[in-house]
Amino acid sequence: MFTRLLVPLDRSPLAEQAIGQAAVIARAAQAEIDLVLVHQPLSFEGFADAPWSAEQWNDEHKYLESIVDELTSGPSVPATRAVLRGETVEMICQRAWDIGADLIVMTSHGRTGVSRAWLGSVADGVLRRSSIPVLLLRPVETKTERHAAHHPFKRMLVPLDGSALSTDILSSAISLARCSGARVTLVRVVQPVPVMTLDAGIPYAFSPLAQDYGLTDRLLADANAQLEELARRYTGEGNVTFDAQAVLAGYVAQGIIDFARSHETDVIAMSTHGRGASRLLMGSVADKVLRGSGLPMLLHRPIEVNESAQTTMPFASGESVRPPDVSF
Repeated sequence: MFTRLLVPLDRSPLAEQAIGQAAVIARAAQAEIDLVLVHQPLSFEGFADAPWSAEQWNDEHKYLESIVDELTSGPSVPATRAVLRGETVEMICQRAWDIGADLIVMTSHGRTGVSRAWLGSVADGVLRRSSIPVLLLRPVETKTERHAAHHPFKRMLVPLDGSALSTDILSSAISLARCSGARVTLVRVVQPVPVMTLDAGIPYAFSPLAQDYGLTDRLLADANAQLEELARRYTGEGNVTFDAQAVLAGYVAQGIIDFARSHETDVIAMSTHGRGASRLLMGSVADKVLRGSGLPMLLHRPIEVNESAQTTMPFASGESVRPPDVSF
């Protein structure tokens, strides 16, 4: 179970929407909530940072204090607060490390839509750099959504790709499911296998219209067997119920989205980077699911990926830089 949740705020109503769901999780897990507001330096008349007055500092502390007072009243949740100064993403991740947080809960500023949407820069940066799972909530717009935002998740979908890295999310998914008794469905999307044909002048050309039904069915059966074995292994852990299903779809991300919509899923949990048997980069799939599903997502970059992303590459000048991220 989670023990300490970090909720980044920026004094906007949108960011504050994360508080309700964080409180639901914290009460169920008997965890603490830490609220953090980052005062980012701004250039001012040729100086590196604008003056940060005592009045502004006090105002930001009072803002967080009012939320802490609300959380600790009634069915109270232990809460702490901090106003930090520096680059926003860096300070959020540093704060999570300093207090031993095991989950970051925040609202994204992105719209839905597989191809045209993008995450808010802070949410995007935290997802890239956080060493702990991030529960990314979607903006609440309707009365029904506002009601749901203050209730536990009941149906969780965990997409897997056959790799060990993709199962890294299961520990955090189980912790979140335990907070609400959510049912967890493991899903794997299998793409149709095309028939290999001989064409004049083009040996072993693939026909986009012909499907090898026999091989596709075998892949589906193998995927179902692997998922069912995982479901049996984890069923009962933390009183969480698992089921599993492999589905056939031409595009992995869209297959996940369609499955989630048809099974009343209210949260999706997945690793954000990891190559599987299908050679698909889970980072790009997670990105498309995040943008296209419109659902809250529990996301985590496996330890192996985080360590790889921090590797530096030397240059002739003697300087070193981090390689660019390829997911999100």
